[in-house]
Amino acid sequence: MTTRQMIQENNRLREQMTPANRDFFEDIVVYVRDSRVDRHQGEERLLELAREVLEAQQKGTSASALFGGDAEAYARSVVESLPSIQPVEGARYYIMIAWAALTILFLVEAVIGLWAKFAGYDSSSLNQISLLAIILVAVGSIGLTELIMKPLAKLQDSDNKKPGINLKAIGIYLIVMVIVMVIGYSLRNMLPVFTVSPWISLILCAVGILGLRFIFLRRSRS
Repeated sequence: MTTRQMIQENNRLREQMTPANRDFFEDIVVYVRDSRVDRHQGEERLLELAREVLEAQQKGTSASALFGGDAEAYARSVVESLPSIQPVEGARYYIMIAWAALTILFLVEAVIGLWAKFAGYDSSSLNQISLLAIILVAVGSIGLTELIMKPLAKLQDSDNKKPGINLKAIGIYLIVMVIVMVIGYSLRNMLPVFTVSPWISLILCAVGILGLRFIFLRRSRS
């Protein structure tokens, strides 16, 4: 079953539970889904637990009695038994952001170049990409991510705070981008321009996706 199918089946089984069993089981579901466990295996385990709850329910045993009376403690044991996604932190986190942005850049280059080629247009100008563009995409993606994520993290840490616009973060981001653009524009005659065919761009995009999957988002045991 796919992850989506397992979620749908889980929802269907929960509808057959008594209100008390459903409430208890949903606490486990929320805890597991909010953790860093591999999503597919997490949903697979939750589906097994849902079936166990229904089997116990038919025998007159509650979910609370089945799982030891503490939903969070049991959910924690489930999370510890499943493979988790290794968190990306520090410099590796920022490299991942730039890597993902450049992967998207080469995907766009490949799509536009191949479309122009098959449509019969001259794609020679579309196949050119400058070092300046690469720098701007990499630096800009990091700045934009920080601009979005930091206010969200602060909001998550404090339930009482209302979301607002972080003018300081926006100002710093704009200043950094202006500096990068000024430097890039000043060096525009010194920075090289590469001719990359759509097929090469597609290969670079595929390499980028594989890198994200196997370098940055590799799994580890808890």
